[in-house]
Amino acid sequence: MENMLLDQFNFADLTHRLNPNVPTWSGSCGFCLEIKRDYDRVFRVQQIKLHAGVGTHMDAPAHRFEGGLSIAEIPLEKLIAPLALLDVSGKAGETYLLSREEIEAYESLHGQIAPGSLVIAYTGWSRFWTNPESYSNRMRYPAVSEEAARLLLERNVVGLGIDTLSPDRPDSDFPVHRLLLGAGKYLIENVADCAAVPPKGSFAMALPLFAEEAAEAPIRLLALTPKSL
Repeated sequence: MENMLLDQFNFADLTHRLNPNVPTWSGSCGFCLEIKRDYDRVFRVQQIKLHAGVGTHMDAPAHRFEGGLSIAEIPLEKLIAPLALLDVSGKAGETYLLSREEIEAYESLHGQIAPGSLVIAYTGWSRFWTNPESYSNRMRYPAVSEEAARLLLERNVVGLGIDTLSPDRPDSDFPVHRLLLGAGKYLIENVADCAAVPPKGSFAMALPLFAEEAAEAPIRLLALTPKSL
């Protein structure tokens, strides 16, 4: 039987590959893929070590709030969601903040963001991914304004993604984390290859490592776009 999903959808992988050199907040990735046994008893056996918040990953409410939902407690139906992609790559420099007005401009073209959507801010910053120094850029990168975060809460989104280290810069008090995680939403950081996704009409599959008590976890993020779109 043919794969009906492949017949009906184009797939885009919005996930960066993990390796020891990927950009991070601290400059230390913590990723190590160690060979414990190398076919000496038929199989190659490996051990993975990494920081939870590295590469393309998800922040659960527990990342910011004690008692908030952990990664494993986020309902599956919130991890498979309509995808709204806001392309601001033509204007997003190191001091850029996604504004409420730009979300409203997106909605004037594509309709109001539907409740239950995952919104991704496509800033184009992932072009620096293979150069960690440029990507972290002394913690100056495109981010999201508090007013924009409040509007996304009004739209009742399930989460927000961005192709930078964070929707907040560390020179702030992390308002996007505070607002969205405080409302039980999730955040996805270091999204890849946003150019492969249209502004509207796709679906996201945001599937983190199913780890109990995890506040953050690596994620495989996919976009499914109907071929009829």
